[in-house]
Amino acid sequence: MTKTDTNRLEISFSKLALDPKNVRKTYTQAGIVELAESIASVGVLQNLVVRRGEKKGTYLVTAGGRRFRAIEHLISNKRMPASVKVTCVLSDEADATEISLAENIMREGMSPADEYRAFKQMADDGKTVSEIASRFGETELVVTKRLKLARVSPRLFEIFEKGDMELAQLQAFTVCDDHEKQERVWDNLSPYYRSSREIRQALTNGKIPASDKRIKFLGGLDAVREAGGTVICDLFNTDGGYAEDGALIDKLVAEKIDALTLEVAGEGWKWCRYQPEIDYTDMQKYGRVYPMARDLSDEEQKHLETLENAVETTGDVYDQSGDEDDRLAFEAAENALEDFRATWKPEFSDEQKAKAGAILSLGYHGDLRIERGLIDPQDAKVAARACSDTASDEKAGSDHSKALVAELTARKTAALRLELARNPNLALVVSVHSMAIKTLYEHRAAWTHGAVEVSLDSACLETHIKDAGQCADLDAIERVRESWKSVLPVNPADLWDWCMGVSQEELLRLQAFLVAQTINAISHGDGFNGAGVDHGNRIGAALNLDMADHFQPTAETYFARVKLDVIHDSLVQACGEEAAAPVLKMKKKEAAAYAAEKVAGTRWVPNMMTCKDEAPASEEVIQEAA
Repeated sequence: MTKTDTNRLEISFSKLALDPKNVRKTYTQAGIVELAESIASVGVLQNLVVRRGEKKGTYLVTAGGRRFRAIEHLISNKRMPASVKVTCVLSDEADATEISLAENIMREGMSPADEYRAFKQMADDGKTVSEIASRFGETELVVTKRLKLARVSPRLFEIFEKGDMELAQLQAFTVCDDHEKQERVWDNLSPYYRSSREIRQALTNGKIPASDKRIKFLGGLDAVREAGGTVICDLFNTDGGYAEDGALIDKLVAEKIDALTLEVAGEGWKWCRYQPEIDYTDMQKYGRVYPMARDLSDEEQKHLETLENAVETTGDVYDQSGDEDDRLAFEAAENALEDFRATWKPEFSDEQKAKAGAILSLGYHGDLRIERGLIDPQDAKVAARACSDTASDEKAGSDHSKALVAELTARKTAALRLELARNPNLALVVSVHSMAIKTLYEHRAAWTHGAVEVSLDSACLETHIKDAGQCADLDAIERVRESWKSVLPVNPADLWDWCMGVSQEELLRLQAFLVAQTINAISHGDGFNGAGVDHGNRIGAALNLDMADHFQPTAETYFARVKLDVIHDSLVQACGEEAAAPVLKMKKKEAAAYAAEKVAGTRWVPNMMTCKDEAPASEEVIQEAA
């Protein structure tokens, strides 16, 4: 130990240990490594505060635990000698906790503006981003983002430093190098409409964001850049940037689609074409053929039977023993069977391809979608006329009158209903089959593959929701729908066998999804569907549904679409009278933006979106009240 003045000491690191009274108990390893890099570059810039330990010549680190850990990291990695001495300030034990608390709470990090100036000075001096990051214990991305702020107008930077602009707003201006345009956008936007999103939109008007499905289809902005297009990078936006040349984008998409269309047409289809958007209602005009499973060879059939017998045998053994090894053997046999079945997926025959076609389109996320096995509407009409002629011939040769056919089949239906009512397990299969046919397959499938008339009306929610494409719940439902469609057989004619072959648990899971799609709790504001709204509330209460997990009121989704007094009352509920008072003196647009900012994070939602388990009043109670 070397004494430099009354309270400052040079102490060997081996004599130091963390003080139990140090209030900071948790550290992140990444943070320690970053600090270690800074210390390795410029040394320890702030002294450690220590007090004397119980053992003579030892000291406890009261303040500076992260610096202690960083030095320890450097020593353990042989980047600093174990005998290194550290400058420390000696304190009393009585002050240890207070000093530790003050250092951890009262300190303030560098502002982004100060970081920018420091990083820029080093960059101007010839330092690389990697060297700057190492010097300050930051990531290279943070350094790159700070240096990007050089693109912002000095006047706007000054506004930020005065505290009249948030960092996210300042960062939004980096998508444009034109300082005059940046300042014009800031001056023209209303103070309540200066979010980073609105600033970015104003500066990139007419440009194509990386989130556009065409750019995603091409493989991202790198593909546009490689084709000679101008790309604007945006480090502060999750979308990643923008492309300027819309004509080039369309040209690149067309070229890629042409190549893919030729590839799909080479499979042997009668026709093949590209349709940018698939309207599934419009798709109903197409007929459809479905792929068929190929016949197994004798050898494959024998192997299939062997695998099926293995599953049955190992399953019986496991049922009797319950042993873990027997369970693993049963699962292995099941997996082997599934792997083998996956090798002979259904395929379209050459005959089917000769009369059907395929449509290529782009999905919402830029994925290529191919609808194969479609019958052109004109070809479908020809086939329908042929079927009609055949039916007429059969009808002419019938030995039964219409009335008799109706009576006999009605009696048969009565018998089916009676017997099915006695078999709940089979009734589950029947109900799931009927609901799946009407919910997950094209509408025409229900005409030809359904005998049970279970009505499954599903109100179209998209028509009632603005920006439905941005609704996370609708997107999640669609993902579940696609997940089920990937499990179910392609041909609706095979759905019955699938329902008969899966477990009751699987059927119940599918039934839950299908039934859920029929809920209609939409209120039209005129009392119509009141029973549906009431029942929807009861279902929501049973589910403990909290709409704050699903919906955040914004100016666009709520406040700009209600009257000023409703905005005021909403703010009273969410934030109190004091926060709501300024609204009544604002214009509607400003009030909407102000309210959206105030309720953010409060988990407030409009009353009509809450769920209460309140059974509707009985008819007798209503009559008594009248």
